[in-house]
Amino acid sequence: MTIIACTCNQPQRLPAALAPVRPALVASAPISRWGLGYIQGDNVLLVRTPRASSMAVDLAGPIAELTTDCAIAQSVRDERATPLGGTDNTPPFRFRRWLYAQTDRPALDELVASGALHAHVPEFLRRNIRGRSPAELVFHVFLAQLARLAQLDDPNLSTDVVRKALAQTLKLVGVEPSALGTIALTNGRCLMVARTSDEPVRLRRLTVTPDERFDDRGVNAFRGYILIAGPDPVGDGFEEIAANHAVVVSRDLVVTQSAL
Repeated sequence: MTIIACTCNQPQRLPAALAPVRPALVASAPISRWGLGYIQGDNVLLVRTPRASSMAVDLAGPIAELTTDCAIAQSVRDERATPLGGTDNTPPFRFRRWLYAQTDRPALDELVASGALHAHVPEFLRRNIRGRSPAELVFHVFLAQLARLAQLDDPNLSTDVVRKALAQTLKLVGVEPSALGTIALTNGRCLMVARTSDEPVRLRRLTVTPDERFDDRGVNAFRGYILIAGPDPVGDGFEEIAANHAVVVSRDLVVTQSAL
């Protein structure tokens, strides 16, 4: 599985910023399904492909075609005896302005089937659950914890509140961290990626060459970051995030790391 999360301050320059790292954005085959969620103005949009592919997928391609300052993409290699199919089971998942992706594992299937997690999701959130993916259910447990702490639609939501809601979610799920892998989420104002297992998560600052079409005022005004979760090599220039830590990129593109 591969999760890619990126954010920047100049959406029109994102394709140029991704060009140097594009080889790292290719999800290796086989792929059961893949999807992309992105913020465009006041809209939160999804592009999801539920069809399996025997060939690698260049996730940078669809991102580079967009004008967006925040995007999360994920490819899935389903290891279940009976793979989950269909658009509703294809990440990332959305609720209002929130996007969520998670490298879930078959170990979560039994917990989902038991119904124990559904008890932590209020009815107004439960109505939004469309598929059978454990990741979608964990997402709604997170939303329930966030709703207890703050307003879900608050555009100025504190990143500390988001961290606390995620920490409470992990406690409620109550499985081994390796069953969760990596979690990426955003509301368009902040981007958080949490490494809860041994699966590598790597961070890199994005840069572009100064362009006379943009007013750089003598310096490179572009700022952006990308995080990649997955086993494949990513090349030079990436910093690996410690296990059981979360990376938060704020709206003003300040990066902080903290223990979960």
